[in-house]
Amino acid sequence: MATPVSIFAQGTDLGVIRGVVTDASNAVVPNARISLTDVATNTPRPLTADASGEYEIQNVKPGAYKLTVTATGFNTLEITGITVLAGNTIRADARLEVAKSAESVVVQAEASAVQTDSPTVSGTLQNRDLIELPRDSRDIYEFLYLNPNITQSAGGDGNFKFLGAQSYGASFSLDGQRSNGGVFGQPTNSQPSLETVGEITVLTNNFTAEYAGISNIRIVTKRGEDHYHGSLFYNNRNSALAAWSLTDKNALGQFVPSPSQPNYPNPYSNLNELGASLGGKVPKLSRTYFMTAYERRYTAQPLNLRSTTLAHPSLWTGDFTKVNDSVKPLVPAGVTLTAGEIATDTLGGLGQRLTQIPQRLLNPITQSIIQNYFPPASVNAAINPANGRLTGYYNLVPQHGARDLGTARIDHDFSESDRFYTSFNTQSVHSDGSAVASVFTGLGLIQRDIQDYTVANSYTRIISPRVVNEARGGINFENNFAHGNIILSQFMQSVGFNPDEIKAYGAVVGPPELNTFGHIAISLGNFQGIGNGGRSIYRPLDQHLVTFGDTLTWQKGKHSLKFGGDVVRNSALDGFTANRGNPRGILTYTGTGIDAMTRFLLGIAPNTVSYVTALRPPMDVYNWEHGYFVQDEFRIESKLTLSLGVRYELVTPFIENNNLIVNFDPNYKGPNGQLGRFIVPTQSVFGSVDQRMVAYGIASADQAGVGRGLVHMDTNNIAPRAGFAWRLTDKSVLRGGTGVFYPTSAAQGIRDAMASAPFNQGVTFTNTAANPIQPWPSAGQRGVVPIAGGQPRVAGSQPSVNIIPFDLQQPRIEQYNVTYEREIPGRTTLRFSYLGTYMHGLIAGVDRNMQPPSDKPFGTFNDAGTPCSPDDGDCTLSDADLARRPFPALSDYMAQYGNFGHGRSNAMQIEATRRYSNGFSFEAAYTLLDQKTTALDVGNSSLGGPGYNQFQPELDFSRDSFVSRQRLSFYGIFDTPIGAGRKYGSGMPKALDAVIGGWQLSWNGFVKSGTGFTPYWTCDNCDPVWPGNVGSSFLDAVGDFNNTSFRPTVLGDPAKRSGDRFWDPSVFGPPSVGADLFSNPKAATRNSLLGPGTWGVNLGVQKRFRFGEHVRAALGADIDNIFNHPLVSSTDTSFANLGSFSLDVDPNTGRLLPITRISPNPDFGRLINSFTQDGIDARRAIRLRLRITF
Repeated sequence: MATPVSIFAQGTDLGVIRGVVTDASNAVVPNARISLTDVATNTPRPLTADASGEYEIQNVKPGAYKLTVTATGFNTLEITGITVLAGNTIRADARLEVAKSAESVVVQAEASAVQTDSPTVSGTLQNRDLIELPRDSRDIYEFLYLNPNITQSAGGDGNFKFLGAQSYGASFSLDGQRSNGGVFGQPTNSQPSLETVGEITVLTNNFTAEYAGISNIRIVTKRGEDHYHGSLFYNNRNSALAAWSLTDKNALGQFVPSPSQPNYPNPYSNLNELGASLGGKVPKLSRTYFMTAYERRYTAQPLNLRSTTLAHPSLWTGDFTKVNDSVKPLVPAGVTLTAGEIATDTLGGLGQRLTQIPQRLLNPITQSIIQNYFPPASVNAAINPANGRLTGYYNLVPQHGARDLGTARIDHDFSESDRFYTSFNTQSVHSDGSAVASVFTGLGLIQRDIQDYTVANSYTRIISPRVVNEARGGINFENNFAHGNIILSQFMQSVGFNPDEIKAYGAVVGPPELNTFGHIAISLGNFQGIGNGGRSIYRPLDQHLVTFGDTLTWQKGKHSLKFGGDVVRNSALDGFTANRGNPRGILTYTGTGIDAMTRFLLGIAPNTVSYVTALRPPMDVYNWEHGYFVQDEFRIESKLTLSLGVRYELVTPFIENNNLIVNFDPNYKGPNGQLGRFIVPTQSVFGSVDQRMVAYGIASADQAGVGRGLVHMDTNNIAPRAGFAWRLTDKSVLRGGTGVFYPTSAAQGIRDAMASAPFNQGVTFTNTAANPIQPWPSAGQRGVVPIAGGQPRVAGSQPSVNIIPFDLQQPRIEQYNVTYEREIPGRTTLRFSYLGTYMHGLIAGVDRNMQPPSDKPFGTFNDAGTPCSPDDGDCTLSDADLARRPFPALSDYMAQYGNFGHGRSNAMQIEATRRYSNGFSFEAAYTLLDQKTTALDVGNSSLGGPGYNQFQPELDFSRDSFVSRQRLSFYGIFDTPIGAGRKYGSGMPKALDAVIGGWQLSWNGFVKSGTGFTPYWTCDNCDPVWPGNVGSSFLDAVGDFNNTSFRPTVLGDPAKRSGDRFWDPSVFGPPSVGADLFSNPKAATRNSLLGPGTWGVNLGVQKRFRFGEHVRAALGADIDNIFNHPLVSSTDTSFANLGSFSLDVDPNTGRLLPITRISPNPDFGRLINSFTQDGIDARRAIRLRLRITF
C-alpha cells in the first residue's frame, strides 16, 4: 500500500481513516485515486489505494473531512460527514458506480455513523455540544458527567468516579500534554477557553496500549480555518432569577433577628462571564493557522455556614437561665462567690449551680474572642434547654472570585512531510474559599490564588510513505496558594494578650509560629469549638509536569505497528504537611454539658493543651513516569480487525528534595528484641526528625536496602491488551476485548504517610494539681498563657508513624467487555455493552497497634491507678496497657497501607446516539451496575481508607462508594425546523422570522437510583478509651478519614420512613463496648443504607438572528435544574451521621459500661441540603446568554 502513514505518539490525538474501494458488485477497484480534504482549511491530501482496493490515512487531525474517490470508468464519489475524533479510527468504504457517459458525474454519500474498526468503548463531545448544551459551568471537566461511565466522587462537584474503577488513576491530557496534577492525580485547573475546544474524548474501556490510566480523558483544541471566524459572548446568572436553596429556606424558617444581624442575609449571587475568540489563517504565511481566545469570569455567591452544636448566645455572656436546672453548670472548683452572688447567681441560692456568671468573673480575653470572632446570633433564638445549644444555626457570608483565561494555538505545515503545532493556555484565579473556622465568621474566609500555564508541542515527520515519527513535549505548571487572614501574633494581640504574653506563648509552640497564618484553636466539649483552620490556613500547592513522548509507526501489509514511549517528570510542593496537627496549639475543655463552656468563660485553664514539637516545611518532591508500548492493528480481512498490544509502565518512587520523609520497617528486629525501626533517606536528617524516633531506632535508606524514596520501585506493571472489531455489516459491528490497566501516579500517598504523619509530632499536657496549666490572662493576673504548664500525657505522646510497605504495588485493573453497535435510520446508533472489571490489590489501611476487641479494660484508669472518668479527661495508658500493643512505644494510629483490597464490577449499558444532523442530536445511556469492593474509595489518589474491621476485612465486601445501581444520563440539541435557512419558512418575512424562526432547544440531565451510606456514631469523650477496648483512634466507620467513628447496632428495619427522615433513627442502637464490637450480628455493615434516588434536568432555550451572510447572534437562557428538584449527594456522609455518644467507666472495676448517654443528630436522614451534582445545579437558576459569531 502506497499510503503515507503518520504515527501515534503516546496518547496521540491524531486519528485514522481507512476503507476499501469496490464497485456495485463488491469487487475491489484497485489503485483508485483518493483525496482527503480538510473542511476547515480546504487543504487536500492525495493518495492512492493499493491493488486490493484498500487505503488507510493516518496522522489525521481531529475535525471534519470530505473524501473524494475517482477511478477510470467510474463516477466520482464524494463521501461527506466524516468526523475524525481524537485517537479514533473511522471507516469510510467507497462503492463506485460505473459511468454511463463520458460526462463527469459526482455521486455523494455520507460516512457511516458507526465506528466499525476499533474495539474501544469511548465517547466524545464536540464544540457544538460544549457551547450549546445548558450546563451549570463553562469548566470543561464539568462536561465529563455527561459520559455514562463517570459520576461524582468524594469531594463533590469537579471530582470523578469511574465505572469499574476507583476515584483516581485516570489520565488527563490537553492537546496531548498531561494535565494530571502531581499530588492528587486529578486534573489541574489548567484548561482552555471553551471557545477553542474542538472536542473532549473519554476512552473508558478496552482502549489500546497507547494510552495510560484506568480511563483516558483527552481535550483537543480547535485549529484555525481557511477563513477568519470568531465569537463574542456574555453570560449572566444571578440570584434574582434563581430559586432559594433548600439550605436557605430552612435557615430563614429558624432565623431570629439580633442587633448585629437584624435581617436574614440575602443569598445574593451573581456570575458574569464574557469573552471572545478569533481564528483563521496567518496573513502572508502559507499553511499557517491560528486560534486564540480570552474569557473572564467574576462571581459573587453566598457561603452557607451551619452548625447544630453552637452554644446559644445567652451562654456566651454566662447566662444559664434558659437551660434546664439539671444541666446548669456546677460552680467550678477554685471560684469564690460573694454572699450576694450566691444568692442571685446560683440555683436556689445554694451556691452549687450557676444561673449566671457574675460580670466581674468573666475573663476579658475569652469575652474578646467571643465578641470579635464568634458569629452573629440572637439571644432570642430558640435554644435546646437540655444541652444549651442553638436548635440550628445558619448564616451566609459572601464569597467573591475572578478568573482570567487565555488560549492560543498555532498550526504550521513546513511541508507535506513536516507538520507542527503548539498551543498555550494560561489561567489566573483569585477567590475566597471556605471559612477559616466554620462558623466563626470573624476569622474570615480562606484566600486562594491560582496561576496555570500549559504548553503543548507536536512535530510530525513523514519519513517515508510507510514510516512516520511524531515527537511531542510540553509543560503543565500550576501554582496554587491558600492562606488565612491574620497571623497568630495578630490574633492574640486583637483579643488582649500583651507583648510579653505573646512572646511567652511563642516560647511554648515555637517562636516562628507567631508569624504564621492562623490562630489559637479551642475545643469546647459538646459545643462547636474554634478549629485550627485546617491544612489550608497556609498552604502553597505547586504542581509542575514536564513531558516528552515519541512514537514510530510502521505500516506493513495488513499490520499497522506502533512503537512508542513517553516520559513524565512530576514535581510538587505541598504545604499540607506543614500544618499537620496543631502547630499553633489547641486548648481543650473536656466534659459534657455546659461545664466546659463555663470554664472557658471564666478563663480557667483548659483540661489539656496540645501542640507540635517541631514544624516541618512544605513537602517538595519529584518522580518520573515512563510508559512504553507496542501496538499492532492486524486487519485479518476487511471485516475483522484485531488489536493486540502491550504496555509497560515504570513509575519511580517520589523523592523528597530535603529528604524529609520517614517510613517504618515493622519487620525489623533489633538487638534488644524490639520490633521495628524508622527509615529516613540519609543519615544527614537524623537531627531533623522527632528525636523520639531516633531514640526508638532509626536507619538510613541504604542501611535498610531501599532507595531514597523509601520504597522499592514497582517494576511489575506490564499491561497486555487485546481486542477485536468484527464488522457484521456496513452499519453494525461486534467488538470486545480485555486488558490490564494501572492508575497514574500521585504524591498524595507519600505526602500523607511519609511526609506528613511522621512530622509535626504532637505532645499533650494535662492540667493536674501537681503540674497545673496556666489560666487565661486577666486583670488580676497577667503574664500567664493557657498553653504553658501541665503534666505530659502518655496517651497520645508517643511518636506517630505510618507504614508504606517496601514492596507496595500499583493496583491492577482488569477490564473485559463485549459490545454490539448498530446504525438505525435517522443517523442514530444503538450500542449494547457488557462491561466487566476485576480490581486487584486495591490499597487500604490497618492499624498495627489496634487491639482485637475484648472485654478487658484498656486505658480506663488514671495516673493514681483508679478507674478514670472519660468526661474529666484523666484516663491514661498504664504500662500494662502499653505492653499489650505489638509496638508499645509507638502511638495508637500506627497506620499501615497495603494491597489488601479487591473489587469487581459488572455493568450492562444501553446507549442511543444521534450525531448532529439536520438540526438534531441526542444521546441517552442507561446503565445497570453491580460494583462491590472491600477497599474504601475515599477519593484518595494513592491511599485507600482505613478498614473498619481489619481482622476480618472480607466482611466489608459490599456496595462500592458513590455509584448507583441504575443510572440514566441524556442530552440533546434540537433546532426547530422553522425560519430562515431551515426546512420550513425559509422565505417568510423578516419580521415574522424574528418571532417564530430560528429557535433552539437543548437539554441534559440524569436520573439515578440511591447510593450506599454507612450509618455511624462519633464519640464525645473517647481517647484513650475506645469501645471494644481496641486502643485505637484509627477506627473509621465510613473510611473517609473524617473522624474516629463507630457503626451502630441495627435493631429493626431502617428503610422504614420516619416523618421527614429517609431512614428511621429509632432502629439504630449504640455500638457494643466489648468483645463483640465487630462480631455483633446486629452491627451495621459498610454502605448498608440505600440513599434516596435523585434526578435533575437542565433546559436551554435560544433564539438565533442572522445579520447578513456571515454574522449570527443568539439570545437565550439556560435553566439549570428546571424542576428545582433537591439533589442528594452521594458524598455527603453526614447524611448518615446518627449523632454522638459518651462512654462511662465502672468506678469499681474499670470496665466500660454499656452506652446510655447519646446526643442524637437531629438531621440524620433528613434532606435539608441540596448539592450540585453531575453538572446540575443544587437549585433552579437561570443563566442568560448572548452570543455573536462571525
